[in-house]
Amino acid sequence: MRLSVVSSVFVNYLIEDAVSYVAEAGYIGIDIWGGRPHIYRDDYSQVQLQDLRQNLEDRHLKVVSFLPAFFRYPHSLSSPNEIVRQDSLDYMRRCLDNAVVLGADILLIVPGRSLHGQRVDDARQRLMDSIDTISRYAVGYPIQLGIEPANVAVTDLVVTSGDALDIINTLHHANLGVVLDSGHLNLTHEPLEQAINGLGNWLLQFHVNDNDGQRQQNLIPGEGTFDFGQLITLLDASGYDGFLSVELGWEYTPNPVPAVRDAASRMRLMLNNR
Repeated sequence: MRLSVVSSVFVNYLIEDAVSYVAEAGYIGIDIWGGRPHIYRDDYSQVQLQDLRQNLEDRHLKVVSFLPAFFRYPHSLSSPNEIVRQDSLDYMRRCLDNAVVLGADILLIVPGRSLHGQRVDDARQRLMDSIDTISRYAVGYPIQLGIEPANVAVTDLVVTSGDALDIINTLHHANLGVVLDSGHLNLTHEPLEQAINGLGNWLLQFHVNDNDGQRQQNLIPGEGTFDFGQLITLLDASGYDGFLSVELGWEYTPNPVPAVRDAASRMRLMLNNR
């Protein structure tokens, strides 16, 4: 298993500077955030994206995934307002276009939640329609779409790995898969073994972060209550050989470099001790 880090912790840095610090910390992968000041919609030209890709390749950094900026952003794939949903779909298409130029393997799909007064089944169907649209757009591109289950403070539409699999089994698109997150799993209490073994080859990637088991914090691994030893053991047993992508929270953004380095050191130690 290899280590990557999500660039969103460098929200106060240009992506070019974030890349430098990620490489210096010894990661071999990076997950590009699709919000400003990183790669949002059309902020970067095709030439600039190609230059960024060359910069990443020169530093031997693999773009593991591209993460659209949905959390507390004006995007929603399940909105009952079709103007909002269609705009969100257009944003996802731009994210996918940018991700392909950068050479990303995965485009993350963030489920979101129903609005006050909106039926959950209505929101879920709109989300399903949106994922179907994105999947069809992505056909022919060398990229997979990773649905991420999240805790109930974030979504009421895709909370467990089973929820994500239901979408995959309904839509039958070969480019769909699942991205799990240790922080969300620590809050939903979905059995780790059940989630990993139940997904099998549908598991595309694993985000790693920690929390106190009460609220989403995206702490450095080892700073909360999640059992990373069990995670690594189960992933080894399942044959998973993909990336563990560190995804750190807002509290680290004023001074992200020490946290990014610390997270890499801790994860390497955990992997070496298995």
